[in-house]
Amino acid sequence: MSKTPVSILQEMMAKKLIVPNYELIHDGGGTHINSFTYRVSCDGLCADGTGRSKKDAKHEAAKAMLEAIAAHRGYPQLPASPAQSPIRTPLPPTIPEVERIPPSVPFVNAVGALQDLCTENNLNQPEYEQISAVGPAHAKIFTIHCKVATFVEAGVARTKKQAKQYAAKKMLDKLSDLVPDLSDTKQTEKTSSEIAKARYPVLSRLSSSKKINLGIKVKGYHNQLKDSVEEEIRKEVIEKLESLTSNNDTCITEEFVENLITKLKDIIAILSLEISILDLNSSNPAVYVAAMRINSSPAIVQVANGDTKLKAVYNTILKIINTVLFFLK
Repeated sequence: MSKTPVSILQEMMAKKLIVPNYELIHDGGGTHINSFTYRVSCDGLCADGTGRSKKDAKHEAAKAMLEAIAAHRGYPQLPASPAQSPIRTPLPPTIPEVERIPPSVPFVNAVGALQDLCTENNLNQPEYEQISAVGPAHAKIFTIHCKVATFVEAGVARTKKQAKQYAAKKMLDKLSDLVPDLSDTKQTEKTSSEIAKARYPVLSRLSSSKKINLGIKVKGYHNQLKDSVEEEIRKEVIEKLESLTSNNDTCITEEFVENLITKLKDIIAILSLEISILDLNSSNPAVYVAAMRINSSPAIVQVANGDTKLKAVYNTILKIINTVLFFLK
């Protein structure tokens, strides 16, 4: 079994009938970063050792004493102990100071501003890496590096998010100083904000098409579409769609088809959806192909053909109406 410095010192002094005297000269004090210091005395010499626990400190003191005995008596330096002291918790590294920003300074999203700056000037996108997390669990200090090309800046804060902001802010300042011709991100951000405010009144009045949840499976779409429409509205849409298909014997003219398309669009709009007509090319010149699409999610698409373009569009309208009716009933 390998021997520790405490065991080696004990055996060495036993030959001289001396017992090493260990004295605790510094207690951790009960703080979250405890440290203890032991002083060992024997054979007219003293040595100190510090550790995160009393056991660790005692081993360090014994190790220092062995080195002192070797130096005092001119012995060759003792080899390293085969068994290292069982230090379970290393001494805490030096905790960096956290930069504090005065409350009067407005917050700037440096991470977003730096990303925009790099994009606008064809620079590599910023890379962030956590370098260290020092301190107890309830009061850690984080250090994060921000790298752009060969430039590296560090941010230190009590949260990862804030450390990332500090690192990005330093990098933003460095790039702006090194390359004065870079786009002025702050001015761009201000201009974009002003444009958005000016356009909001108009954009907020635009109608938005309602779309079904993209996560739904196709096999359950008809149930979802049916359940997403109120009962009264669903019955109204069904009644109107059925009325469009009641005149199948009507002479198909261009005016009739255009009127049918207009009515169909108005009915589909009740469901907050839109319909569009797609022109398709046919490999057979004697056959015309048409398609219609409703912008649901997933989209409803139907294709039909006819001996004339008008007939192909009309057949497509009938198919799209029957499909919507199938989903709503």
